Amino acid sequence: MSKVKIADLDEVAEGQMIMRMHEDVQVLLARIEGEVYAMNDVCTHEGAPLHEGRLGGEDNPCLLTCPWHEAHFDLRSGTVYQETPWATDTETYPVSVEGGESYVELEEE
Repeated sequence: MSKVKIADLDEVAEGQMIMRMHEDVQVLLARIEGEVYAMNDVCTHEGAPLHEGRLGGEDNPCLLTCPWHEAHFDLRSGTVYQETPWATDTETYPVSVEGGESYVELEEE
């Protein structure tokens, strides 16, 4: 694993998502209740850009809904919800915030 700076903390507004590239990996960053989460930005169903989806729902602020076919993922774990069996779990990445910068741990190529 390699720790890489992915964004400044102020680029990730509360309740919002952004996407950043690192080499060939599209990383979604979301800030929920002050915590920053990172996961693969590509939907496991048909490749939709997940950062264009919706956050929150079903009493879970970490629920992410895909913009194309409504697959539901938990930002904390990348787990797909049972009602969307056409998608599979996706990869999440550990995040650390240091001095106003967000770092993500990614597999080395």
